[in-house]
Amino acid sequence: MIDTHCHLTYDGLHERAEQVIKDAGAAGVDRMITVGTSPADARKSIALAQRFNNVYATAGLHPHYAGDWPNLTTLTEALRDLLAQPKVVAIGEMGLDKHYPDPSMEMQRAAFAAQLELAKELAALPIIIHNREATDDTLAMIADSGIPGERFVFHCFTGTTDEIEKILAIGAMVSFTGIVTFKSAAGVAEASDRVPLDRLMIETDSPYLAPEPHRKVRPNEPKYVVHVAEFLAKRRGMSVADFTAAVDGNAEQLFQLT
Repeated sequence: MIDTHCHLTYDGLHERAEQVIKDAGAAGVDRMITVGTSPADARKSIALAQRFNNVYATAGLHPHYAGDWPNLTTLTEALRDLLAQPKVVAIGEMGLDKHYPDPSMEMQRAAFAAQLELAKELAALPIIIHNREATDDTLAMIADSGIPGERFVFHCFTGTTDEIEKILAIGAMVSFTGIVTFKSAAGVAEASDRVPLDRLMIETDSPYLAPEPHRKVRPNEPKYVVHVAEFLAKRRGMSVADFTAAVDGNAEQLFQLT
């Protein structure tokens, strides 16, 4: 099983990365992608990927950090160098987040646009999208970029069935975290039903969002992605083995994993 989106560089995981990865393996999670949220974070992610055979990395700028990079030329140069490193399998996470007032949407859009331009240049890499309460704006910027929708995965989907239909319409993948298992998130589970099996992936987004029955556990870990798989497999009337084979195949194809 593959955890397609985690943050092994974050406090609670990074200082015990070896044990976290060992525990994941014991649970059947044999590969994981640790996602860079800034150039500095991406460097730490790449270092982990170089240290552990079953860990891969990405490099991008999360919208929360858009205000830290007023010089977008410097940002894209830093990311370009990082994206050329071995075992870096995607650009991102990047996107828009309207949940908090800062950074401003102007700053977020500028950072997102700069990364989309870089992604056009680096056409072999898939793109991980962070979208929170900004689906229409995010899709509009993707459309303006001219990048094929098939290169995108919208990670940690938490929206409505209408939003997921718009995302699926461009050809993107959709990934679900432990949120889909929450009783309070029945709408997210219903939205997951709309996603064709060949467009679906699973993740933890650890150290956040531990799934049921471990919802109160801190930090979340890659080993818990098995509960996301079990929940979605049951919802689709599939065996966990068949479901996992399908979503792992999607991840292997999108991220070109070995």
